[in-house]
Amino acid sequence: MKKYAICLSALLATHFALAQTLPTPDHIVIMWDENRNYTEIVGNPLAPYINSLIGDSHTALFTDYYALISGSQPNYLMLFSGSTQGVSGSTITSVQFTDCNLGASLIAGGYTFIGYSDSLPSVGFLGTTSGNYARKHNPWSNWQGTGTNQLPPATNVPFTAFPHDFDSLPTVSFVVPDLLDDMHTPSDATAILPGDTWFKNNLDPYIQWAKTHNSLMIFGFDESSDTFEHILYLFIGQSVVGGSYGEYTNNYRTLRTIEQMYHLPYCGNSDTATAITSVFTGVPSGVAATTTGESKITVFPVPATDALHIRISGTFTGSNEVSLTDQLGTILRKESIYITPGQNELELSTAGLASGIYFIKVAGENINYLSKVIVAH
Repeated sequence: MKKYAICLSALLATHFALAQTLPTPDHIVIMWDENRNYTEIVGNPLAPYINSLIGDSHTALFTDYYALISGSQPNYLMLFSGSTQGVSGSTITSVQFTDCNLGASLIAGGYTFIGYSDSLPSVGFLGTTSGNYARKHNPWSNWQGTGTNQLPPATNVPFTAFPHDFDSLPTVSFVVPDLLDDMHTPSDATAILPGDTWFKNNLDPYIQWAKTHNSLMIFGFDESSDTFEHILYLFIGQSVVGGSYGEYTNNYRTLRTIEQMYHLPYCGNSDTATAITSVFTGVPSGVAATTTGESKITVFPVPATDALHIRISGTFTGSNEVSLTDQLGTILRKESIYITPGQNELELSTAGLASGIYFIKVAGENINYLSKVIVAH
């Protein structure tokens, strides 16, 4: 109980929610590493390259980014499709998925998508493993086919095909190192330096280019070894304002951000997530970001027992919805609140909910807010 309260006090810092225009990067490259918690990487001399990126003026460090579930494969699927697709472990299903996913949405919207996997033996390979390649780290392969929302084999390629001319990159691409290069194997700290070195040797040229070419690098980990699944995530690019950001963030918010950048459908639980806007300067063409209001939000008590109180202090008027969800985005409680200038307060019952981690979302005309909360009976 004490551990929960200490963690929550760090997470529930006051938020200022501002409406902001997202940039539209020419290219986004997303790379995952494996199974390291936040404190294993930040400040660790075995990860010198990653730590050098943290201090860059074009790098946003998310200090409160959390995986939503244990296990590599379901976390990869969440970021790619807004859902675990019912997967909870490492077993590869023989059924191709047909749900909404980022790759198919990009292609349908006139953009391009490719996933680059280290040690993938051939284009379109659908085997479970090959050498140090593991398909459980390759979510787009689960949509490879010709049916609804499916992807052509040409979107599933070896990392050796990653272009040296970055202008020829697809709109959005994923890069997945193999088991020797992703800090996964061995499980102790000796895997961190080789993974850090692979990242530098293979992606640093793109990162440096992205900072002057309206492009974005997203780097993070799939899951953590600590109780709260606390992981490192970085956004790096021309439109990123460098610094540390303490707002609660997860894979659904990252997916929603990318979808919103390109005006794509919202897949799965990204539909109820909020885009990450705080780290961006706005549209690179020079169109200034605008704000429609400012709010100060407090959620209490810490932890909650029978009810949560949401206090919103603002200088504006507008309708908003307050919802309480579980870790997979299922809405458990929802109430509407009409905000007027001054202090506004709403109560959500937590009676009947199991003790654990939940999320409060406030969304409406002037607010885009998400925070992690604890219920403890």
